[in-house]
Amino acid sequence: MRLPLLPPMIALALFATTMVPAMIPAVTPAAAAAARTTIVVAADGSGHHTTVQDAVDAVPAGNTRPVTILVRKGTYRQQVVIPADKPHITLAGDTRDPRQVVLTFDAAASQQKPDGSGPYGTSGSASYVISAPDFTARNLTFENSYDEAAHGNSQAVAVRTTGDRQVYDNVRFLGNQDTLYANTASATTTARQYFHNCYVEGDVDFIFGRATAVFDRCVIKSLNRGSTDDNGYVTAASTELANPYGFLIHRSHLISDAPARTVHLGRPWPAGGSATARGQVVVRESWLGQQVKDAPWTDMSGLNWREARLSEYRNHGPGAAVGDDRPQLTAAQARAFTPERYLAGADGWNPVRRPAHAPAPGHEPGREVLPRGDGWAAATTGTTGGSAARREDVHTVSTRAELLAALGGTADNRPRIIYVKGAIDADTDAAGNPLTCDDYAVDGYSLPAYLAAYDPAVWGRDSVPSGPLEEARKASYAKMAAHVTVTIGSNVTLMGLGRDAALKSFGLRISNADNVIVRNLTITDTADCFPQWDPTDGAEGNWNASFDNVEVSGSTHVWLDHNTLNDGDNPDSGQPLYFGRPYQVHDGLLDVVRGANYVTLSWNHLSGHDKVTLIGNTDNPARYAEADKLKVTLHHNHFESLGQRTPRVRFGQVHVYNNYYKGGAGDGYSIGVGFGSKVYANANAFDGIAAEKVLTVFNGTAITAMDNLVDGVPVDVVAAYNTANGTALGTDAGWTPALVTRVHPARALRHLVPAGAGAGRLR
Repeated sequence: MRLPLLPPMIALALFATTMVPAMIPAVTPAAAAAARTTIVVAADGSGHHTTVQDAVDAVPAGNTRPVTILVRKGTYRQQVVIPADKPHITLAGDTRDPRQVVLTFDAAASQQKPDGSGPYGTSGSASYVISAPDFTARNLTFENSYDEAAHGNSQAVAVRTTGDRQVYDNVRFLGNQDTLYANTASATTTARQYFHNCYVEGDVDFIFGRATAVFDRCVIKSLNRGSTDDNGYVTAASTELANPYGFLIHRSHLISDAPARTVHLGRPWPAGGSATARGQVVVRESWLGQQVKDAPWTDMSGLNWREARLSEYRNHGPGAAVGDDRPQLTAAQARAFTPERYLAGADGWNPVRRPAHAPAPGHEPGREVLPRGDGWAAATTGTTGGSAARREDVHTVSTRAELLAALGGTADNRPRIIYVKGAIDADTDAAGNPLTCDDYAVDGYSLPAYLAAYDPAVWGRDSVPSGPLEEARKASYAKMAAHVTVTIGSNVTLMGLGRDAALKSFGLRISNADNVIVRNLTITDTADCFPQWDPTDGAEGNWNASFDNVEVSGSTHVWLDHNTLNDGDNPDSGQPLYFGRPYQVHDGLLDVVRGANYVTLSWNHLSGHDKVTLIGNTDNPARYAEADKLKVTLHHNHFESLGQRTPRVRFGQVHVYNNYYKGGAGDGYSIGVGFGSKVYANANAFDGIAAEKVLTVFNGTAITAMDNLVDGVPVDVVAAYNTANGTALGTDAGWTPALVTRVHPARALRHLVPAGAGAGRLR
């Protein structure tokens, strides 16, 4: 039988499917693996390989193409070598959170190898040895998990690098001694390595070696070894004299929970006894925590640190200082020690990432920083809060427990962003159940018993209360304070999300911290259940509460912006009278005290309160050395229906401008000119407040006041005060503010400020 003819295209297709396979050699698995540009590692077997070393081995020697080894979530325990003949590899976690991909091993230099050939040694202890040039790692963690507590101190390297043109982006390096060995293949070669947005932790010499390594916008944590005077060394550079560039720590945060003045920035390491090793380290424009020693460099193995090349430039934070033991670059010298200059080499390599100058659409609001020139908090280094927080240090909280966990301890000075979602009430227990004053009372305290014991008819009016019930009141107050007070540490941005974020009944303390931002929060009703009766306070006695809504104490570079502070639904005006005096359960709304400095308070709404803002809390200049501190700017705040202290100032150069004051029934005065104060008040508007009550004097001598309006009319408020009181308050505070943003005409404030100030109005 004759077969029918097929159309030409069908015949060609049939030929291709039946004949071509016999003519084309089969692709071997090895060849297919070599051709891959992405190799997946998954511990559960769902990828191409289950270990990182197998994936590295699958990359051909002499590789010329970019190859990505993508590691899925999990912990991978093995020693891995990425050799010099396998360039162009990217080792990446498949998540942006580096905590979810952990590459670890636990060898230590002092430990014996399993094969009996001797101890690992420092180099051999490395969990990862990365010798390949043009290598990139991102979004993962390298760790040496050797347990020092169980087995004793020993060098234990997480990563040893020897390759040139290596980039580490959003990578964590975890260990104790000798965590990151940034090295070269030999003493006569160089290797450039760029660490961007990384986290490195350890204790002794935990960044060491002779590589040219730049740490750009990293977090570098010195672990607390439990010593009161020596908690280790950050760097141990062994840079050869022929190499002008060793380690550069640039715009980074050096943090620790170790005690103050117990950590060295580094010491020069003469590696292998090299006579030509003279470590080179520059730490510049970085935040240094309290742990840094006053003399931060020291000798090593007989090499005097002054013979090495160790210096700083424009660092800030509590650990920063300038002195004979802290060599500083000049501005001209600093131009030669930038990330680009370190890494350029002969080939002009430039992997440096630069942050955008303006926030991109959809940016995180918690990464906004204080604008340049925006008041005293912009002085010196400015205020950036937690803007440098790593992704794992960005938290959203909606309960008291979550808030406390996110804030951590006061010694935890990692950059952090904490977003508050919804309203959080401090008067709740761990399960979220409400607490009342009775829940805080201890040792038999009750208000009726206290009133009975210290009624002036019984106790008299010549001495403050004492005895068992007063001690019970103090103990009850202490219990309450421990529960409702939260302390904000350094490098934190605390920010409300949306229009309804609130902290109720909390006392926020920014105490002995540096670089803090609080924005877009309603902070309300910080009420004291246990105010003290003091019959000697004034002619008739007074009840005194002890909680402020916010207290900035001994801190520097603090920005409070677009917050709402009030007494909520529990105003002091609604409290009863006891012993003929108001039972006052609130203290200050927002105080700046105990030598705090460089503070900007902007676009806040403060209302319905008596004692508002105290700047400086003693006339004694020696107590907190405040004579050259308490530099505070208040601008575009809405002060509404307040009693006094808006603000009351001691000592500080305080700039008060573009604030809108709306009077109320309890007006006492607005601006208090206290002892040693240097207040410069201009372009403010006061409505419903008598001109002679805008100012009052507490041992102050002068204030600069100009371009202010009272009920829409230009008024010389100093002259009004002097005329009403028969005084001669001076009109020159002795300085002129330089850190000022746009100054609006005072006539615009009546509408501008109420429309823009307070929580929920952040644009």
